[in-house]
Amino acid sequence: MPQTPDPKKFRYEYPIMEPHFVEAPTVKAVAAYIKRTYPHNYDQVLPTLVEIPDWPEFWKVLDLDGRAIPRSAR
Repeated sequence: MPQTPDPKKFRYEYPIMEPHFVEAPTVKAVAAYIKRTYPHNYDQVLPTLVEIPDWPEFWKVLDLDGRAIPRSAR
């Protein structure tokens, strides 16, 4: 069975100045998602797509008990 690459984090904007964040194994997967989600204007959304190193500061990652995991422990 082929191994799935570690997921990467991406940011895109639609409408402009309205950020959306996704996690996916490849940029190709995100491009396919954008094409399905915005079929009439994906060519305007796709240029705003960028890979980001980590989630923004306001993004919370929780453990199984619903407690926020400190950024330093991730």
